[in-house]
Amino acid sequence: MYKSSLKVVELEKGDYHTLLNGSVAGVKIRIVLDTGASHSCVDKQFVDQILPELQMEANEGVNAGIGGAGFEVLVADLPDFKLGRFHKKLLENVAVIDFTHINTAYQTLKQKPVQMILGNDFCVMHKAVIDYGTNKICFS
Repeated sequence: MYKSSLKVVELEKGDYHTLLNGSVAGVKIRIVLDTGASHSCVDKQFVDQILPELQMEANEGVNAGIGGAGFEVLVADLPDFKLGRFHKKLLENVAVIDFTHINTAYQTLKQKPVQMILGNDFCVMHKAVIDYGTNKICFS
């Protein structure tokens, strides 16, 4: 069982995001924990910057989200993913999308940018338990 600290940030009155700290390929990242996101994703600009040689493939499924549908989604395996003491040499099948709209909104709200959204796929696979009372996420 692994535990990691989480932080709940009020973006606007009554509007919250849950944030985690982690790393990909040794580079620290800010992660939004989003159990409503069906698939974990990472910012394409971030990937292009730190992993320019990373192999990405087009996603053949339906590409839709709160922000709309029909946007380009690539898929890649991220090397050396860490979340607290949890470590995966390869975090497989992560969607790679443009986070410009997300980070523009964060900037408007005077928040630091995020590089990843940890979605329901990760939470289900690793049997996540989120405890907002202790600000911890536990998973296997």
